[in-house]
Amino acid sequence: MKRFRFSLETVLKLRGLREEEEIRRLSLVVSKLNTLISEKENNQKEIESSYEAILSSAKVGTSLSDYLSIEQYIKGLIRRNEELEHRISNQNEEVNLVRKDVMVARMNKKVIEVLKDKRFLEWKKKRNRMERREVEEFNVHLNKQSLFDSFDTYGPKASKKIPRTFKILNREDGGDELASDFKTLRDFYEKYYLGQGKS
Repeated sequence: MKRFRFSLETVLKLRGLREEEEIRRLSLVVSKLNTLISEKENNQKEIESSYEAILSSAKVGTSLSDYLSIEQYIKGLIRRNEELEHRISNQNEEVNLVRKDVMVARMNKKVIEVLKDKRFLEWKKKRNRMERREVEEFNVHLNKQSLFDSFDTYGPKASKKIPRTFKILNREDGGDELASDFKTLRDFYEKYYLGQGKS
């Protein structure tokens, strides 16, 4: 019997590539989101440290222009963080959309994988039935050959010797035992019924 071949293997590969592409896309949008969040956190730290600088400089004595420049700097950081908050919100939405795309791509691939597993099990059952039939046919042939040889050698009244047969195994029952039984059966047949085997 031919080796197992899945007719939709190309489709499965394409869907696997699609899943990988969506995962890469998700990784990019998540990375962008993390960059925005990191920038906002750094700005917030800078705002806090600027307020601390104002408080500490008040004890020492700082000019009005220095206070005004620090205040402008803090206002700029606050405005930037408001922009970042809006961008982070939009980026979160994009991350959620891409995450859904990844899930859809993964599900589409899984459908084909399940179908492949099902087809493989069907092929395996068919292969086992064919192997069992081959063993049965060989046993029947061996039995007929034995009866024919017995009739020719000793005449119609001679006892009909029933040849040795072998049990039928599934691959699940014993792995390579089926192949081993075929070899043993062939050697036995050649030795005792054809006279060609090793003595």
